[in-house]
Amino acid sequence: MIDDADPVLAAVAALRAAGIKAIPTGNDMERWQIGDLIYSDADVLRLAASRGLVEDGDSR
Repeated sequence: MIDDADPVLAAVAALRAAGIKAIPTGNDMERWQIGDLIYSDADVLRLAASRGLVEDGDSR
C-alpha cells in the first residue's frame, strides 16, 4: 500500500476484505456504521488494528 494513503480508508478496506461491512455515515465520511454501531475514524483504526488487519501506528 502507498505510504501517503489515508490510514482510515486503509483500515476500512482491510475490514471489508475481512468480511466486515463498514458503511460511511454523515456528510464528511467521519463516521462509519459497522453492524448496529456507529464508529469514529479513530475507532475504525483501533478496530482494524486490534484484529491485526493494519499496523498499529497511532499517528492521530
